[in-house]
Amino acid sequence: MIAYALRRLLIQLPILLVFSFVMYLVLFHAADPKARLQQIPGARAEDIQRIIEQQGLDKTWYEGYWGWLGDFVQGDWGASFSNKAVGAATLIWDRLPATLELMLVSLLLSILIAAPIGIYSALRRYTPFDYATTAFSYIGFAMPTFLLGLLLQMFAIWSQQNGWAVIPFTIGLILVLATVTTLLKPQRSSRGIAITAGVGFVLIWMSLAFWGSFGGDGQLIFKTAGRFTDAANGSMFSVDHLQHLALPVITLAVVNIAAWSRYQRSATIDVLSADYLRTARAKGLPERTVIGRHALRNALLPLITIVAIDIGFAFSGAVVTETVFGWPGIGRLLYDAALDGDITVAMGVIMLGAFMIVVFNLIADLAYAIADPRIRLA
Repeated sequence: MIAYALRRLLIQLPILLVFSFVMYLVLFHAADPKARLQQIPGARAEDIQRIIEQQGLDKTWYEGYWGWLGDFVQGDWGASFSNKAVGAATLIWDRLPATLELMLVSLLLSILIAAPIGIYSALRRYTPFDYATTAFSYIGFAMPTFLLGLLLQMFAIWSQQNGWAVIPFTIGLILVLATVTTLLKPQRSSRGIAITAGVGFVLIWMSLAFWGSFGGDGQLIFKTAGRFTDAANGSMFSVDHLQHLALPVITLAVVNIAAWSRYQRSATIDVLSADYLRTARAKGLPERTVIGRHALRNALLPLITIVAIDIGFAFSGAVVTETVFGWPGIGRLLYDAALDGDITVAMGVIMLGAFMIVVFNLIADLAYAIADPRIRLA
């Protein structure tokens, strides 16, 4: 397995090299930091020329690339063009914990919700629950991330004006809407769907009854920007931090849940029709044992690959989400670097993301082989 991992990493090195070449070429022609220097009001020509020479901006793109690549492989990621007192690596490592926190919390929440939804939908195919989760998946997967983030910010402002009753009201409304399909296919209605609708109506009624009694005092329940209200004294375990974390996590989780639940549903359906499950049932094993012991382990295998690949992409930063919510992670850093023409910082973030995608793809292959003994690594 170690030999396979080393061989895979060596194979990926030329790909990373070509990728870095293409990205540097694109950034070099798109950023044009020399033009930005010349637009500074009151800047003297000799000062601009001195900065150009200090930053190596007078070189051609291929000279700049070879210089950057030589320093990069030696661990020198270069100096930031927009913040000359701080190196690119320092800026990235300072922002990385915020991105890791956002990524890990959203991925954990997504797995805990998507896997059960996908499995239950496969076990209850063509029921109202299955139709409701399918509709949610289509909407969540198709909705642009920035639009979902803006809608959640509007929801936060709405809750600021109307108090905590907004939250159970929204949950109740979702539960009621999820049972609408029972009107279209009444023959598929069940006691569970009726209970779901009943709970939804109760939540809506209680919310309306106590609408003005909880909150609505102008205080935001969910914070819409930043990581802390006071960045200098903020604590990761404070209520204030959780209020800032909630909306960006929900934004990322909704997209993941929408996609992963569909993958999990499809994988579970394929496993349920396998011959070894029919054999297990023929032996007289209880259905719970057939599903829990024999089906679920194999049904979860495809999700391992999807999650591992998405973790790799998340390392490069959720650029849109972090920008919408002002989250100080490397996604926001990449956005700011692209606007400022800061090639060294942008290349550092991009290459970190590319490397993590390679690593987690490898981890997915290894985890797949460990989870399924039928797979052999060549």
